[in-house]
Amino acid sequence: MKKASVLTLVVAAAVLVTTAMTAAAATPSPSETARALLQQRVVNALTKVDGLAGNTPAAGRNTRELGQVSLEQTNADVWSHSDFAYVGTWGSPCSGIGVKIVDVSDPTQPALVATAAAYPGTSAEDMEVLSVDTPAFTGDLLAVGIQQCSEEEGFGGLALWDVTDPTNPQELGIYENFGVHELSLTERPDGVFALLASPFSEPFTFFFFPSTIGDFQLVDITDPSSPVLTDEWGALKDGGFLAGAPFIPPPYDCSDPLCRGDFPAIFAHSTKPSGDGMTAYVAYWDLGAVVLDISDPSNVTFKGRTVYPLTSDGDTHSAVPNADDSLLATTDEDFSPVDLPTKIPGDTWGFARLWDISASSNPVHLSDVTTPHSLTNKTNAFYSAHNPEFVGSKLYVSWYSDGVRIFDVSDPTTPREIGFYREQPNRGILSPRPIPLDWGVHVEGGRIYLSDMFVGLYIIEEK
Repeated sequence: MKKASVLTLVVAAAVLVTTAMTAAAATPSPSETARALLQQRVVNALTKVDGLAGNTPAAGRNTRELGQVSLEQTNADVWSHSDFAYVGTWGSPCSGIGVKIVDVSDPTQPALVATAAAYPGTSAEDMEVLSVDTPAFTGDLLAVGIQQCSEEEGFGGLALWDVTDPTNPQELGIYENFGVHELSLTERPDGVFALLASPFSEPFTFFFFPSTIGDFQLVDITDPSSPVLTDEWGALKDGGFLAGAPFIPPPYDCSDPLCRGDFPAIFAHSTKPSGDGMTAYVAYWDLGAVVLDISDPSNVTFKGRTVYPLTSDGDTHSAVPNADDSLLATTDEDFSPVDLPTKIPGDTWGFARLWDISASSNPVHLSDVTTPHSLTNKTNAFYSAHNPEFVGSKLYVSWYSDGVRIFDVSDPTTPREIGFYREQPNRGILSPRPIPLDWGVHVEGGRIYLSDMFVGLYIIEEK
């Protein structure tokens, strides 16, 4: 898809969905893009938080802060590679700042040294860096998910940059699509591939493009100057599942019992590969975590999925396997304590779940991973889980206002919290409430890198 086509798509979608919804008197502005819908959900929820948690001091157990750097605008996910950390930028405000590159060689004095993928009218929430060696490129490759956040300019897709010298990043290539919310990279004998989650690509391309392109897209980036889509997968067109959301016309209007909760929808939100790069785990919101066989990059096929209990709100945000592909951690980004008009007794914030994936076609639920706050419906802060990451027998989860939480999952049937760190932000960008709001966590070399949306980057270590 070219840039002009994406803008045409958004306008056409607005006309079609507005017409379909006029008589039904429905809900959010249909002219919003997928990115805007997800972003607005967070903004709306933040306006309903009481903010009293901001009066509590920083806290931790079995952790200590090494250093911190404040970063401009609203921060998103975090990654690290060697002596540098990479922090994404959210789309509110739509600053086009891109990915902020921070020198962390001295963790007590982290310093911003460069930016990459700073395209006007876009956000750059998620990124990864991978050292690759191919006939076309040898060095450190930065992949960034780009989403359009301006109706006047911008585009969506995958941006590939050379960060072999992180102080002087260079653009290599771009694959354009409807927008990449989250991504991951894998290198295997047949090449280097990017796994992309492009929310609502399937319904919007169904209505406005010659061929329907699924929300999950597999892109060959062996030559990063010429990325190529090898295959894609969509929940409805390939899996026969419900897909889309109620604000989209049939057949992508979704419905119960799969589409559920205050944000009923089925779309790809994020994706991670197995250790050998032959399987993709795709967080597909109310559909759960979808397991795809990507061993043949030209023929992506369905293997299985996690199944929610009927009483669950859904909202699979992330799905991450451990190193030996025996465990899968999923996190539910459930805001229902503030999403719903009134609090429901027993309703809670989102938490993590552990699954046995030794038979990946049939994931088996083993346990829930929670914090005390996440099991309440308190609204003095934001207590949903967000991004998980395994390191050995430990699971690290960025938990919004609960900070980063560390769990021993050596016995995955009984996960046990063994440490946490919760910072105290000193300024607000999205709102004046000084609450912690931790987006991402990445662990490398014994350090924990934590991105706070309000402040910037924190570097932590375990005691």
